[in-house]
Amino acid sequence: MENLVDKHILFENFSGRSTPLRKQQIEDWLREAGNVERYYEWLDEWERTNPQFTPDTATALNNIIRSHQISSEPVTKTKRPKTLIRLPLIAAAVATIALITATYALKNIFLYRSMSTAYGETRSIILPDGSLISMNANTTVRYSRFGFGRTNRDVYLSGEADFTVTHSGSQPFTVTTDKDLKVLVLGTRFTVYTRGEKATVVLREGKVQLQYREEKKEQRVELQPGDLFTTRKGAKTKVQRIPNPENLSAWKDHEFLFDGTSLSELAGMIRDNFGLSVHFENPSLPERSISGSFHADTAAELLDVIAQLLNVHYTIREGTVYFSE
Repeated sequence: MENLVDKHILFENFSGRSTPLRKQQIEDWLREAGNVERYYEWLDEWERTNPQFTPDTATALNNIIRSHQISSEPVTKTKRPKTLIRLPLIAAAVATIALITATYALKNIFLYRSMSTAYGETRSIILPDGSLISMNANTTVRYSRFGFGRTNRDVYLSGEADFTVTHSGSQPFTVTTDKDLKVLVLGTRFTVYTRGEKATVVLREGKVQLQYREEKKEQRVELQPGDLFTTRKGAKTKVQRIPNPENLSAWKDHEFLFDGTSLSELAGMIRDNFGLSVHFENPSLPERSISGSFHADTAAELLDVIAQLLNVHYTIREGTVYFSE
């Protein structure tokens, strides 16, 4: 007999009103190709109209242990050591919590699309609303698998990416980073960098509003084309005008543009883009600077250019670049 599971049946299950027989029916239905995607699509729809459930693992652990504890009233004159009974129960509780965590991690995999780039890799993706994201190396972008462009246009960024955002009259476009920095957009072109203790936003076209925290307070600032916003832990946030904002996204074409850039600054860029640490054999080397535009597809190509221009030597050993004179 055909196993029919519709939205109503799943909504009843999400509400905790399924019978054991119905749960088995849903489990069998999920084994069929294509149904897992539909399951999470309906789950996303149900959760938008119902309070979200967030597992309280600490309470769950206490409840499981408490429900299995032996009464303090002795059954016989001989008592078993409680630790011998509780340890297996605690292990079972931890396993249960791990299962809950894994379930929600699996749910996130289906509710959100996640794109990542490796060290030395750049990549461009087109979102469902037509917006273009160009990702620099060592970057992750995440956005909603269902409803993007209709119910939300929220993107989560770790690393560095350039955005060309399409206009939408109803849904604002937002970029949220892990540095307490959020970008609110209505059709524009900009680049966001967020690594270590530093975050920057440079606007090339349109208008954006930034939300960030400074001195434990929520702050807001609007950028105009040519503005560069910089925030760093322990330093005051600043906004400055720059003549060529497009230079900060030259990495999309594997171009590296330097204007009196110190070797110390280059060390951070090499770490971010190629995953290589930098060590200077001579204390004067970090202050040496470089200017110019160079094309490099690999770390070795960039390091060769730096070595030739600064007349220095380099070697790579176990993930570290050693510069010497």
